[in-house]
Amino acid sequence: MAFVFEKVPEKDYEFFKSMGLKNCWGNGTYLLINGTQWCADRERNAYLVGIGGGYDEMPYFYDLWWNGYVIRMETKRGGKGNYDTGVDIIWIIKRIPIPRDIWEYRNDIIIMINEAFSVNQDRCPTEYLKSISVRIDCEPEKVPDNYY
Repeated sequence: MAFVFEKVPEKDYEFFKSMGLKNCWGNGTYLLINGTQWCADRERNAYLVGIGGGYDEMPYFYDLWWNGYVIRMETKRGGKGNYDTGVDIIWIIKRIPIPRDIWEYRNDIIIMINEAFSVNQDRCPTEYLKSISVRIDCEPEKVPDNYY
C-alpha cells in the first residue's frame, strides 16, 4: 500500500493521540484538531504529520512516525503557480535525524520520506494541484533514540 494524503479519520483519533508527537518547539503535545491532515501508509505503520513552523525563516517541521519512532525533519516548501494556472509544489528536505535504534533502516526511511512527501499536498486543494516533487538536500544523521 502507498501513502495516502487525508484528513485524520475520526476512527484514528485515539491512535493519533497515542503517537505522542510534540509541537514544533518540542515543549508540548501536538494537538489533534478537526481537519488535521497526514500522509498515512497503514500497511507499513508509517505516518507523516506536519507539526508546525514556517514562520519568518523558521523551517517547516514534519514528523515521520514509523513503528513508534519519530523522525523529525526540517523542510522548506516552494513551488509555483496559482489556482488559475495550477500549483506545482516542491518539498525540500533539509534535515533527517534518524534514531540510533533504526539507523540500519535509513535507506528504507528515505524511501518512505520521498513517498510520503510525494503525496503531501499541504493545504492545496486537489483540483488546483498540478504536481508535487521532492528534493532531499541532506544526508540522514544518526541521533540518540530519545532525541525527541
